[in-house]
Amino acid sequence: MKTLLYIILPLFLYNCKNQPLQENTPNQTNESSTIQSNKSIIDTIALLDEEPIEFTKEKINPLKKQKLIKLSDDKEQLSTLVIEEKLYKKNDFYILDYKYPRLNEGLDTDYASFNTFFTENYLNIEVTENEILDDKFIYCDSAGVSRCMDKRIIDYKIYAANERLISVLLYKENYYSGMKHSTYMFECLNYDLTDYNFKYFGDFFINNAEKKVFNIINKIITAQIYSGELYMDCWEIAEEDFRVYKNNFVINDTNLEYYFDDCIICPSYTGTYSISIPITDVMHLLKKYNAPQKLL
Repeated sequence: MKTLLYIILPLFLYNCKNQPLQENTPNQTNESSTIQSNKSIIDTIALLDEEPIEFTKEKINPLKKQKLIKLSDDKEQLSTLVIEEKLYKKNDFYILDYKYPRLNEGLDTDYASFNTFFTENYLNIEVTENEILDDKFIYCDSAGVSRCMDKRIIDYKIYAANERLISVLLYKENYYSGMKHSTYMFECLNYDLTDYNFKYFGDFFINNAEKKVFNIINKIITAQIYSGELYMDCWEIAEEDFRVYKNNFVINDTNLEYYFDDCIICPSYTGTYSISIPITDVMHLLKKYNAPQKLL
């Protein structure tokens, strides 16, 4: 809506400024003004009508989903290390459809630490069933109206930051009854293959770096909004949200990619799920470049 107003206002001012002067009688002037005024109102209402916007939302949401699914990763490169597992469960109330990674314990029995953590935190069917049946999830574009979840899909991307560090992006797609679109939730895991531990914000960044990383993310969001890369409907991340999501990033050779659930920085029907930060932009905040450090 705001974007349309930004388009309409300059066009309106331009037309007024460049309108040729004509001599009219008082009656002609009043009649012409009335016709022109009515026409402008009709044109504006047509442009601001909700139907074209809804049509755009219908188009954008699948494209946004396809972009996520088509993201390249290192699954092929890591095919010996990573075994893809599947879980499918269907009953009268919901469907669970999961694809997820397990590390090959035949290569190293200590990879069990990754597999055990994953099983306990993401494959606890009893906990998932309770969440679904208790209807704890809220669709973020439904004015706070709670909906029953009909289906949950989990899939993943996996990246090799280097020989000792892998990054896993888990994306959970939730379908709700009565809603047009699914919603997405994200979790990122960074795992050290040599000390068999998960790594978090404090393992990569120097002390007291949270505020600086938070500001860098918002500078990128603001720049992308004004450049047109993000929709005007999007907004900067709130500081309290950053505290929740500060560990939610994956790493490759050149970038740190932060992932946020639907409606944290953009409404579910548009925008983006992630913000990419070039390593060069946070190099001064990374332990690797400020002290001897094996990560990254």
